[in-house]
Amino acid sequence: MIQWLQYVLSFTMCALIISCASRATPSGGPRDEQPPRIVEEASTPNQQTQFSERRIVLEMDEWVKLEDAQTQVLVSPPLEQRPDIRLRGRQVIFEFDEEEVLRENATYTINFGNAIQDITESNPLENFSFVFSTGPQIDSLFIEGVVMDAFSGEPVEDVLIMVHESNEDSVIYTEKPFYASRTDEEGHFRIENMKAGDFKITAIKDENLNYTYESASEEIAFLDTLFTVSASPSPPIQLSLSKEQTPLYLDRLDTSGWNTATVTYSRTPFEIAVTYDEEDGSLLYGKTDKNPIKIWHYSDNRSQWRLFLSDTIQNTRDTLVLRRDIDRSEAPKLTKVNDVRNSGHPDDPFYICFDRPVTGIDTSLVRLLMGRDSVEITPELAVSDSIVGCLLLQNTWSADSIYRLTFFPGALISLSGVENDTINEQIPIGNVERFGTVVLRLDNLDSTTTYMIELLENDQPRKTLFVTGTSSTELQVQKMRPATYALRVTEDRNKNRRWDPGNYLEKIQPEPTRISEIEPLRANWDVEVNFKWTQ
Repeated sequence: MIQWLQYVLSFTMCALIISCASRATPSGGPRDEQPPRIVEEASTPNQQTQFSERRIVLEMDEWVKLEDAQTQVLVSPPLEQRPDIRLRGRQVIFEFDEEEVLRENATYTINFGNAIQDITESNPLENFSFVFSTGPQIDSLFIEGVVMDAFSGEPVEDVLIMVHESNEDSVIYTEKPFYASRTDEEGHFRIENMKAGDFKITAIKDENLNYTYESASEEIAFLDTLFTVSASPSPPIQLSLSKEQTPLYLDRLDTSGWNTATVTYSRTPFEIAVTYDEEDGSLLYGKTDKNPIKIWHYSDNRSQWRLFLSDTIQNTRDTLVLRRDIDRSEAPKLTKVNDVRNSGHPDDPFYICFDRPVTGIDTSLVRLLMGRDSVEITPELAVSDSIVGCLLLQNTWSADSIYRLTFFPGALISLSGVENDTINEQIPIGNVERFGTVVLRLDNLDSTTTYMIELLENDQPRKTLFVTGTSSTELQVQKMRPATYALRVTEDRNKNRRWDPGNYLEKIQPEPTRISEIEPLRANWDVEVNFKWTQ
Protein backbone atom coordinates (compact mmCIF):
# COMPACT_ATOMS: atom_id res chain seq x y z
CA MET A 1 0.00 0.00 0.00
CA ILE A 2 2.78 2.35 0.95
CA GLN A 3 4.67 1.50 -2.25
CA TRP A 4 1.52 2.18 -4.26
CA LEU A 5 1.09 5.61 -2.66
CA GLN A 6 4.73 6.47 -3.32
CA TYR A 7 4.25 5.53 -6.97
CA VAL A 8 1.16 7.73 -7.30
CA LEU A 9 2.88 10.68 -5.63
CA SER A 10 5.96 10.33 -7.84
CA PHE A 11 3.82 10.19 -10.94
CA THR A 12 1.83 13.25 -9.87
CA MET A 13 4.98 15.30 -9.16
CA CYS A 14 6.45 14.43 -12.55
CA ALA A 15 3.23 15.42 -14.26
CA LEU A 16 3.23 18.77 -12.44
CA ILE A 17 6.83 19.45 -13.35
CA ILE A 18 6.18 18.62 -17.00
CA SER A 19 3.02 20.75 -16.98
CA CYS A 20 4.82 23.76 -15.46
CA ALA A 21 7.70 23.40 -17.88
CA SER A 22 5.37 23.31 -20.86
CA ARG A 23 3.72 26.61 -19.77
CA ALA A 24 6.88 28.58 -19.08
CA THR A 25 7.62 31.60 -21.28
CA PRO A 26 10.94 31.26 -23.13
CA SER A 27 13.46 33.84 -21.91
CA GLY A 28 16.01 35.76 -23.88
CA GLY A 29 15.95 36.66 -27.58
CA PRO A 30 16.29 40.03 -29.30
CA ARG A 31 13.90 42.81 -28.41
CA ASP A 32 11.42 43.82 -31.09
CA GLU A 33 12.51 47.26 -32.31
CA GLN A 34 10.89 47.16 -35.74
CA PRO A 35 7.79 49.31 -36.30
CA PRO A 36 4.79 47.77 -38.02
CA ARG A 37 4.69 47.96 -41.81
CA ILE A 38 1.83 48.46 -44.24
CA VAL A 39 1.04 45.56 -46.58
CA GLU A 40 0.47 47.71 -49.65
CA GLU A 41 -1.06 45.04 -51.89
CA ALA A 42 -3.83 44.46 -49.32
CA SER A 43 -4.41 48.13 -48.51
CA THR A 44 -6.21 51.03 -50.14
CA PRO A 45 -3.71 52.44 -52.69
CA ASN A 46 -1.95 55.64 -51.58
CA GLN A 47 -1.45 58.72 -53.80
CA GLN A 48 -4.71 58.29 -55.73
CA THR A 49 -6.34 60.95 -57.92
CA GLN A 50 -10.07 61.37 -58.56
CA PHE A 51 -10.54 59.78 -55.14
CA SER A 52 -14.15 59.10 -54.13
CA GLU A 53 -14.01 56.23 -51.61
CA ARG A 54 -15.52 56.61 -48.14
CA ARG A 55 -13.31 54.06 -46.38
CA ILE A 56 -9.51 53.71 -46.29
CA VAL A 57 -8.10 50.33 -45.23
CA LEU A 58 -4.49 49.87 -44.11
CA GLU A 59 -3.44 46.23 -43.75
CA MET A 60 -0.56 45.83 -41.25
CA ASP A 61 2.06 43.07 -41.17
CA GLU A 62 1.47 42.46 -37.43
CA TRP A 63 -1.07 43.10 -34.70
CA VAL A 64 -1.23 46.80 -33.83
CA LYS A 65 -3.01 49.19 -31.50
CA LEU A 66 -4.24 52.77 -31.93
CA GLU A 67 -2.80 55.23 -29.42
CA ASP A 68 -4.53 58.62 -28.97
CA ALA A 69 -5.83 58.54 -32.52
CA GLN A 70 -8.20 61.51 -32.18
CA THR A 71 -5.30 63.91 -31.53
CA GLN A 72 -2.48 62.10 -33.36
CA VAL A 73 -4.31 61.74 -36.67
CA LEU A 74 -4.37 65.09 -38.49
CA VAL A 75 -6.29 65.64 -41.72
CA SER A 76 -5.44 68.52 -44.02
CA PRO A 77 -7.63 70.22 -45.19
CA PRO A 78 -9.53 69.64 -41.90
CA LEU A 79 -12.78 67.71 -42.04
CA GLU A 80 -16.08 69.14 -40.86
CA GLN A 81 -17.13 65.88 -39.22
CA ARG A 82 -15.06 63.58 -37.02
CA PRO A 83 -13.97 60.47 -38.93
CA ASP A 84 -14.23 56.93 -37.52
CA ILE A 85 -10.78 55.47 -36.87
CA ARG A 86 -10.77 51.86 -35.63
CA LEU A 87 -9.12 48.46 -35.77
CA ARG A 88 -10.43 45.30 -37.42
CA GLY A 89 -8.04 42.41 -37.05
CA ARG A 90 -4.73 43.61 -38.45
CA GLN A 91 -6.41 46.40 -40.36
CA VAL A 92 -6.56 50.11 -39.50
CA ILE A 93 -9.82 51.53 -40.81
CA PHE A 94 -10.28 55.24 -41.54
CA GLU A 95 -13.88 56.00 -42.52
CA PHE A 96 -15.37 59.39 -43.40
CA ASP A 97 -18.58 60.43 -41.68
CA GLU A 98 -21.60 59.93 -43.93
CA GLU A 99 -22.28 63.68 -43.81
CA GLU A 100 -18.72 64.66 -44.76
CA VAL A 101 -18.43 66.39 -48.14
CA LEU A 102 -14.90 66.46 -49.52
CA ARG A 103 -13.72 69.57 -51.35
CA GLU A 104 -13.45 69.49 -55.13
CA ASN A 105 -10.02 69.39 -56.75
CA ALA A 106 -8.29 69.32 -53.37
CA THR A 107 -5.31 67.28 -52.24
CA TYR A 108 -5.93 65.66 -48.84
CA THR A 109 -3.25 64.47 -46.44
CA ILE A 110 -4.10 62.16 -43.55
CA ASN A 111 -1.10 62.13 -41.21
CA PHE A 112 -1.33 59.35 -38.64
CA GLY A 113 1.46 60.76 -36.45
CA ASN A 114 2.49 58.04 -33.99
CA ALA A 115 -1.02 56.62 -33.55
CA ILE A 116 -0.29 53.21 -35.13
CA GLN A 117 1.88 51.11 -32.77
CA ASP A 118 2.70 47.42 -32.45
CA ILE A 119 1.24 45.68 -29.41
CA THR A 120 4.50 44.17 -28.15
CA GLU A 121 6.88 47.12 -27.67
CA SER A 122 4.66 50.06 -28.77
CA ASN A 123 6.95 50.77 -31.71
CA PRO A 124 5.18 53.46 -33.79
CA LEU A 125 4.75 53.69 -37.52
CA GLU A 126 6.15 57.22 -37.46
CA ASN A 127 4.43 60.02 -39.39
CA PHE A 128 2.82 57.86 -42.03
CA SER A 129 0.67 59.95 -44.41
CA PHE A 130 -2.08 58.79 -46.71
CA VAL A 131 -2.46 61.25 -49.60
CA PHE A 132 -5.19 61.50 -52.22
CA SER A 133 -6.72 64.09 -54.51
CA THR A 134 -10.38 64.60 -55.37
CA GLY A 135 -9.19 66.16 -58.63
CA PRO A 136 -6.96 65.05 -61.52
CA GLN A 137 -3.61 65.75 -59.82
CA ILE A 138 -1.86 65.69 -56.46
CA ASP A 139 -0.34 68.98 -55.40
CA SER A 140 3.39 68.74 -54.62
CA LEU A 141 4.47 72.07 -53.08
CA PHE A 142 5.35 72.49 -49.40
CA ILE A 143 6.23 74.93 -46.64
CA GLU A 144 8.22 74.37 -43.46
CA GLY A 145 9.39 76.37 -40.47
CA VAL A 146 9.69 76.53 -36.72
CA VAL A 147 7.60 77.89 -33.83
CA MET A 148 9.41 79.36 -30.82
CA ASP A 149 8.06 80.67 -27.55
CA ALA A 150 8.35 84.44 -27.89
CA PHE A 151 9.42 84.98 -24.27
CA SER A 152 11.66 82.00 -23.49
CA GLY A 153 13.04 81.40 -26.99
CA GLU A 154 12.38 77.65 -26.61
CA PRO A 155 10.77 75.53 -29.37
CA VAL A 156 7.11 74.71 -28.77
CA GLU A 157 5.70 71.26 -29.44
CA ASP A 158 2.17 70.40 -30.58
CA VAL A 159 1.32 73.82 -31.99
CA LEU A 160 -1.32 73.85 -34.73
CA ILE A 161 -0.16 75.52 -37.95
CA MET A 162 -3.14 76.93 -39.86
CA VAL A 163 -3.03 77.96 -43.51
CA HIS A 164 -6.06 79.84 -44.88
CA GLU A 165 -6.79 80.97 -48.42
CA SER A 166 -8.67 84.06 -47.20
CA ASN A 167 -6.82 87.19 -46.11
CA GLU A 168 -9.62 88.31 -43.76
CA ASP A 169 -8.49 88.71 -40.15
CA SER A 170 -11.68 87.07 -38.91
CA VAL A 171 -11.06 83.82 -40.76
CA ILE A 172 -9.03 82.24 -37.95
CA TYR A 173 -11.99 82.73 -35.58
CA THR A 174 -14.69 81.37 -37.87
CA GLU A 175 -13.26 78.93 -40.44
CA LYS A 176 -11.14 75.84 -40.34
CA PRO A 177 -7.87 76.15 -42.29
CA PHE A 178 -7.33 74.84 -45.79
CA TYR A 179 -4.05 73.20 -44.71
CA ALA A 180 -2.94 72.26 -41.22
CA SER A 181 -0.06 70.59 -39.40
CA ARG A 182 1.44 70.33 -35.92
CA THR A 183 4.94 71.03 -34.65
CA ASP A 184 7.21 68.29 -33.37
CA GLU A 185 9.25 68.38 -30.15
CA GLU A 186 11.79 70.66 -31.85
CA GLY A 187 9.08 73.14 -32.83
CA HIS A 188 9.49 72.19 -36.50
CA PHE A 189 6.61 71.81 -38.93
CA ARG A 190 6.24 70.86 -42.57
CA ILE A 191 3.10 70.95 -44.73
CA GLU A 192 3.33 69.02 -47.99
CA ASN A 193 1.07 68.50 -50.99
CA MET A 194 0.16 72.19 -51.21
CA LYS A 195 -0.99 74.09 -54.27
CA ALA A 196 0.54 77.37 -55.40
CA GLY A 197 -0.97 80.60 -54.09
CA ASP A 198 -0.93 83.27 -51.40
CA PHE A 199 -1.94 82.15 -47.92
CA LYS A 200 -2.50 83.54 -44.42
CA ILE A 201 -0.34 81.59 -41.96
CA THR A 202 -1.01 81.48 -38.23
CA ALA A 203 -0.10 79.12 -35.41
CA ILE A 204 -2.12 78.52 -32.26
CA LYS A 205 -1.93 76.35 -29.16
CA ASP A 206 -5.27 74.74 -30.02
CA GLU A 207 -6.33 73.63 -26.54
CA ASN A 208 -9.87 72.56 -27.49
CA LEU A 209 -8.88 70.97 -30.84
CA ASN A 210 -11.46 72.92 -32.85
CA TYR A 211 -9.07 74.38 -35.47
CA THR A 212 -10.10 77.96 -34.66
CA TYR A 213 -8.58 80.65 -32.47
CA GLU A 214 -10.00 81.40 -29.03
CA SER A 215 -8.26 84.67 -28.18
CA ALA A 216 -9.04 84.61 -24.46
CA SER A 217 -7.27 81.33 -23.76
CA GLU A 218 -4.92 80.32 -26.57
CA GLU A 219 -1.44 81.40 -27.61
CA ILE A 220 -0.90 82.64 -31.16
CA ALA A 221 1.83 83.37 -33.69
CA PHE A 222 1.30 84.90 -37.13
CA LEU A 223 2.91 86.32 -40.23
CA ASP A 224 2.22 90.00 -40.89
CA THR A 225 1.62 89.46 -44.61
CA LEU A 226 0.43 86.73 -46.95
CA PHE A 227 2.94 83.98 -47.71
CA THR A 228 3.46 82.96 -51.33
CA VAL A 229 3.74 79.24 -52.02
CA SER A 230 5.36 78.52 -55.38
CA ALA A 231 7.75 76.16 -57.09
CA SER A 232 10.63 78.44 -56.12
CA PRO A 233 12.26 77.51 -52.80
CA SER A 234 11.34 79.78 -49.89
CA PRO A 235 13.22 80.24 -46.60
CA PRO A 236 11.89 78.51 -43.46
CA ILE A 237 9.07 80.36 -41.73
CA GLN A 238 9.88 81.77 -38.27
CA LEU A 239 6.91 82.16 -35.89
CA SER A 240 6.95 83.60 -32.35
CA LEU A 241 4.21 82.28 -30.08
CA SER A 242 2.70 84.36 -27.27
CA LYS A 243 -0.57 84.78 -25.41
CA GLU A 244 -2.22 88.12 -26.04
CA GLN A 245 -2.51 90.42 -23.05
CA THR A 246 -5.81 89.97 -21.23
CA PRO A 247 -8.08 93.05 -21.33
CA LEU A 248 -7.80 95.01 -18.10
CA TYR A 249 -10.87 95.18 -15.88
CA LEU A 250 -11.63 95.36 -12.17
CA ASP A 251 -12.42 91.86 -10.96
CA ARG A 252 -12.78 92.04 -7.19
CA LEU A 253 -12.59 94.57 -4.33
CA ASP A 254 -12.02 93.64 -0.68
CA THR A 255 -12.24 96.40 1.95
CA SER A 256 -12.76 94.13 4.94
CA GLY A 257 -9.23 94.71 6.33
CA TRP A 258 -8.40 97.55 8.70
CA ASN A 259 -7.95 100.66 6.54
CA THR A 260 -6.93 98.41 3.67
CA ALA A 261 -8.29 97.89 0.17
CA THR A 262 -7.28 94.86 -1.88
CA VAL A 263 -8.12 95.46 -5.55
CA THR A 264 -7.87 92.48 -7.91
CA TYR A 265 -7.70 93.03 -11.67
CA SER A 266 -7.94 90.61 -14.57
CA ARG A 267 -4.14 90.81 -14.87
CA THR A 268 -1.23 92.80 -13.48
CA PRO A 269 -2.39 96.41 -13.90
CA PHE A 270 0.84 98.00 -15.09
CA GLU A 271 -0.97 101.06 -16.43
CA ILE A 272 -3.07 101.87 -13.35
CA ALA A 273 -2.53 105.17 -11.53
CA VAL A 274 -3.98 105.62 -8.02
CA THR A 275 -5.27 109.06 -6.99
CA TYR A 276 -7.62 110.35 -4.31
CA ASP A 277 -9.15 113.49 -2.86
CA GLU A 278 -6.60 114.75 -0.32
CA GLU A 279 -8.19 118.06 0.59
CA ASP A 280 -8.60 117.06 4.24
CA GLY A 281 -5.10 115.63 4.78
CA SER A 282 -6.02 111.96 4.22
CA LEU A 283 -3.11 109.55 3.75
CA LEU A 284 -2.77 106.97 1.01
CA TYR A 285 -0.11 104.38 0.14
CA GLY A 286 -0.30 101.75 -2.54
CA LYS A 287 1.56 98.88 -4.20
CA THR A 288 0.54 98.87 -7.84
CA ASP A 289 3.31 96.75 -9.37
CA LYS A 290 1.58 93.43 -8.64
CA ASN A 291 -1.88 91.92 -8.79
CA PRO A 292 -3.83 92.37 -6.59
CA ILE A 293 -3.10 96.02 -5.83
CA LYS A 294 -2.73 96.71 -2.13
CA ILE A 295 -3.87 100.13 -0.87
CA TRP A 296 -3.63 101.52 2.66
CA HIS A 297 -5.68 104.60 3.58
CA TYR A 298 -6.43 106.67 6.65
CA SER A 299 -8.36 109.80 7.50
CA ASP A 300 -9.10 111.29 10.90
CA ASN A 301 -11.87 113.44 9.48
CA ARG A 302 -14.20 110.97 7.80
CA SER A 303 -15.21 107.32 7.80
CA GLN A 304 -15.51 106.94 4.03
CA TRP A 305 -13.97 108.59 1.00
CA ARG A 306 -13.38 108.09 -2.72
CA LEU A 307 -10.41 106.48 -4.45
CA PHE A 308 -9.76 106.77 -8.19
CA LEU A 309 -8.04 103.99 -10.18
CA SER A 310 -7.27 105.34 -13.64
CA ASP A 311 -6.17 103.33 -16.65
CA THR A 312 -3.55 105.57 -18.28
CA ILE A 313 -3.74 103.66 -21.59
CA GLN A 314 -7.48 103.38 -22.21
CA ASN A 315 -8.47 106.56 -20.29
CA THR A 316 -10.98 104.77 -18.06
CA ARG A 317 -11.50 105.27 -14.35
CA ASP A 318 -12.95 103.21 -11.50
CA THR A 319 -14.20 105.09 -8.44
CA LEU A 320 -14.15 103.12 -5.19
CA VAL A 321 -15.65 104.12 -1.88
CA LEU A 322 -13.35 103.17 1.01
CA ARG A 323 -14.77 102.76 4.50
CA ARG A 324 -13.32 102.77 8.00
CA ASP A 325 -15.87 100.75 9.94
CA ILE A 326 -13.96 98.99 12.74
CA ASP A 327 -12.40 100.31 15.90
CA ARG A 328 -8.66 100.95 15.87
CA SER A 329 -8.19 98.69 18.89
CA GLU A 330 -9.24 95.72 16.73
CA ALA A 331 -6.58 96.37 14.10
CA PRO A 332 -3.86 93.66 13.95
CA LYS A 333 -0.32 94.44 15.07
CA LEU A 334 2.37 95.41 12.59
CA THR A 335 4.22 92.32 11.30
CA LYS A 336 7.33 91.70 9.19
CA VAL A 337 7.18 90.37 5.61
CA ASN A 338 9.87 89.30 3.11
CA ASP A 339 9.29 91.66 0.18
CA VAL A 340 12.92 92.46 -0.66
CA ARG A 341 15.85 90.15 -1.44
CA ASN A 342 18.81 91.80 0.34
CA SER A 343 22.24 91.26 -1.15
CA GLY A 344 24.17 90.94 2.12
CA HIS A 345 27.07 92.87 0.58
CA PRO A 346 29.02 95.10 3.02
CA ASP A 347 28.46 98.17 0.81
CA ASP A 348 24.71 97.78 0.41
CA PRO A 349 21.88 99.01 2.65
CA PHE A 350 19.49 96.55 4.27
CA TYR A 351 15.71 96.65 3.84
CA ILE A 352 13.19 95.50 6.46
CA CYS A 353 9.61 95.31 5.21
CA PHE A 354 6.24 95.15 6.93
CA ASP A 355 2.67 94.24 6.09
CA ARG A 356 1.64 97.92 5.90
CA PRO A 357 3.29 101.34 5.63
CA VAL A 358 5.34 102.63 8.57
CA THR A 359 4.95 106.36 9.20
CA GLY A 360 6.96 106.80 12.40
CA ILE A 361 10.08 105.38 14.12
CA ASP A 362 11.13 105.75 17.76
CA THR A 363 14.85 104.97 17.51
CA SER A 364 15.16 104.77 21.30
CA LEU A 365 13.19 101.51 21.05
CA VAL A 366 15.39 100.06 18.31
CA ARG A 367 18.56 98.09 19.07
CA LEU A 368 21.24 96.92 16.60
CA LEU A 369 23.89 94.49 17.91
CA MET A 370 26.92 93.16 16.02
CA GLY A 371 28.58 89.76 16.33
CA ARG A 372 29.02 87.40 19.24
CA ASP A 373 30.16 90.22 21.51
CA SER A 374 26.86 92.01 20.94
CA VAL A 375 28.46 95.37 20.26
CA GLU A 376 25.67 97.92 20.18
CA ILE A 377 25.50 100.21 17.15
CA THR A 378 23.33 103.25 16.58
CA PRO A 379 21.15 102.39 13.55
CA GLU A 380 20.38 104.80 10.72
CA LEU A 381 16.77 103.98 9.88
CA ALA A 382 14.52 105.76 7.42
CA VAL A 383 11.22 105.04 5.67
CA SER A 384 11.98 103.92 2.11
CA ASP A 385 10.80 106.31 -0.58
CA SER A 386 10.93 103.64 -3.29
CA ILE A 387 9.46 100.53 -1.64
CA VAL A 388 6.13 100.92 0.18
CA GLY A 389 6.11 99.32 3.61
CA CYS A 390 9.89 99.04 3.93
CA LEU A 391 12.51 100.69 6.13
CA LEU A 392 16.00 101.45 4.86
CA LEU A 393 18.82 100.60 7.27
CA GLN A 394 22.14 102.27 6.47
CA ASN A 395 25.30 101.15 8.24
CA THR A 396 29.02 100.66 7.72
CA TRP A 397 28.78 96.87 7.75
CA SER A 398 31.64 94.64 8.80
CA ALA A 399 32.31 91.73 6.46
CA ASP A 400 31.58 88.18 7.64
CA SER A 401 29.38 89.41 10.47
CA ILE A 402 25.94 88.70 11.85
CA TYR A 403 23.88 91.64 13.12
CA ARG A 404 20.75 91.39 15.25
CA LEU A 405 18.10 94.06 14.93
CA THR A 406 15.28 94.37 17.48
CA PHE A 407 12.21 96.60 17.34
CA PHE A 408 10.73 96.77 20.82
CA PRO A 409 6.98 97.43 21.29
CA GLY A 410 6.08 100.92 20.17
CA ALA A 411 9.23 101.42 18.05
CA LEU A 412 7.20 101.55 14.83
CA ILE A 413 4.00 103.43 14.11
CA SER A 414 1.93 102.31 11.15
CA LEU A 415 -0.31 104.41 8.92
CA SER A 416 -3.36 104.02 11.18
CA GLY A 417 -1.43 104.48 14.42
CA VAL A 418 -1.12 100.75 15.21
CA GLU A 419 2.18 99.84 16.90
CA ASN A 420 4.28 96.70 16.80
CA ASP A 421 5.00 93.88 19.19
CA THR A 422 8.67 92.85 19.55
CA ILE A 423 10.17 92.14 16.11
CA ASN A 424 13.57 90.50 15.66
CA GLU A 425 15.58 90.48 12.44
CA GLN A 426 18.93 88.82 11.73
CA ILE A 427 21.20 90.52 9.22
CA PRO A 428 23.95 88.35 7.69
CA ILE A 429 26.73 90.30 5.96
CA GLY A 430 29.14 88.45 3.69
CA ASN A 431 32.73 89.08 2.66
CA VAL A 432 33.45 91.13 -0.45
CA GLU A 433 35.43 88.18 -1.81
CA ARG A 434 32.34 86.00 -1.68
CA PHE A 435 30.72 88.00 -4.49
CA GLY A 436 31.51 88.12 -8.20
CA THR A 437 31.13 90.37 -11.23
CA VAL A 438 29.41 89.69 -14.56
CA VAL A 439 30.92 91.70 -17.44
CA LEU A 440 28.45 92.08 -20.33
CA ARG A 441 29.61 93.13 -23.79
CA LEU A 442 26.65 93.79 -26.08
CA ASP A 443 27.07 94.35 -29.82
CA ASN A 444 24.98 94.77 -32.96
CA LEU A 445 22.31 96.76 -31.14
CA ASP A 446 19.96 99.23 -32.83
CA SER A 447 20.86 102.67 -31.49
CA THR A 448 17.25 103.84 -31.95
CA THR A 449 15.86 101.06 -29.72
CA THR A 450 15.78 100.54 -25.96
CA TYR A 451 16.92 97.15 -24.66
CA MET A 452 16.05 95.55 -21.34
CA ILE A 453 19.00 93.56 -19.97
CA GLU A 454 18.24 90.94 -17.31
CA LEU A 455 20.43 88.53 -15.36
CA LEU A 456 18.28 85.51 -14.48
CA GLU A 457 18.70 82.94 -11.75
CA ASN A 458 16.27 80.01 -12.01
CA ASP A 459 14.30 82.09 -14.56
CA GLN A 460 13.86 84.92 -12.04
CA PRO A 461 15.40 88.38 -12.71
CA ARG A 462 18.15 89.21 -10.21
CA LYS A 463 19.40 92.35 -11.95
CA THR A 464 17.69 94.51 -14.59
CA LEU A 465 19.36 97.25 -16.63
CA PHE A 466 18.31 99.33 -19.64
CA VAL A 467 20.41 100.35 -22.63
CA THR A 468 19.43 102.90 -25.28
CA GLY A 469 21.04 105.13 -27.90
CA THR A 470 24.02 102.90 -28.67
CA SER A 471 25.01 100.04 -30.98
CA SER A 472 27.44 98.48 -28.49
CA THR A 473 28.12 98.77 -24.78
CA GLU A 474 29.92 97.15 -21.86
CA LEU A 475 28.18 96.73 -18.50
CA GLN A 476 29.75 95.57 -15.24
CA VAL A 477 27.23 94.00 -12.87
CA GLN A 478 28.94 93.80 -9.51
CA LYS A 479 28.10 92.33 -6.10
CA MET A 480 26.48 89.23 -7.57
CA ARG A 481 26.18 86.11 -5.45
CA PRO A 482 27.87 82.97 -6.87
CA ALA A 483 25.27 81.17 -8.96
CA THR A 484 24.45 80.03 -12.48
CA TYR A 485 22.89 82.95 -14.35
CA ALA A 486 21.42 83.43 -17.81
CA LEU A 487 21.29 86.63 -19.85
CA ARG A 488 17.98 87.76 -21.32
CA VAL A 489 17.93 90.71 -23.74
CA THR A 490 14.61 92.19 -24.85
CA GLU A 491 13.80 94.88 -27.40
CA ASP A 492 11.64 97.27 -25.37
CA ARG A 493 9.97 98.73 -28.44
CA ASN A 494 7.33 100.78 -26.61
CA LYS A 495 9.76 101.77 -23.80
CA ASN A 496 7.46 100.62 -20.98
CA ARG A 497 10.29 98.73 -19.22
CA ARG A 498 8.77 95.27 -19.59
CA TRP A 499 8.25 92.54 -22.20
CA ASP A 500 5.01 92.71 -24.19
CA PRO A 501 3.30 89.88 -26.11
CA GLY A 502 1.90 90.18 -29.62
CA ASN A 503 -1.55 91.25 -30.74
CA TYR A 504 -3.04 89.58 -33.80
CA LEU A 505 -5.70 92.12 -34.78
CA GLU A 506 -3.39 95.10 -34.24
CA LYS A 507 -0.62 93.34 -36.20
CA ILE A 508 1.85 93.77 -33.34
CA GLN A 509 4.51 91.07 -33.02
CA PRO A 510 5.83 90.05 -29.57
CA GLU A 511 8.84 92.07 -28.47
CA PRO A 512 11.91 90.08 -29.57
CA THR A 513 13.81 88.35 -26.77
CA ARG A 514 17.09 86.45 -26.79
CA ILE A 515 18.43 84.27 -23.98
CA SER A 516 22.08 83.30 -23.61
CA GLU A 517 23.55 80.88 -21.10
CA ILE A 518 26.41 82.10 -18.87
CA GLU A 519 29.11 80.00 -17.27
CA PRO A 520 28.66 79.66 -13.48
CA LEU A 521 29.81 82.67 -11.46
CA ARG A 522 32.22 81.82 -8.66
CA ALA A 523 33.16 83.81 -5.59
CA ASN A 524 35.69 86.62 -6.17
CA TRP A 525 35.53 85.98 -9.92
CA ASP A 526 34.61 87.81 -13.11
CA VAL A 527 32.54 86.16 -15.82
CA GLU A 528 32.72 87.77 -19.26
CA VAL A 529 29.78 87.50 -21.64
CA ASN A 530 29.98 88.49 -25.30
CA PHE A 531 26.50 88.90 -26.72
CA LYS A 532 25.55 89.90 -30.26
CA TRP A 533 21.94 90.82 -30.98
CA THR A 534 20.53 89.02 -34.01
CA GLN A 535 17.12 89.32 -35.64
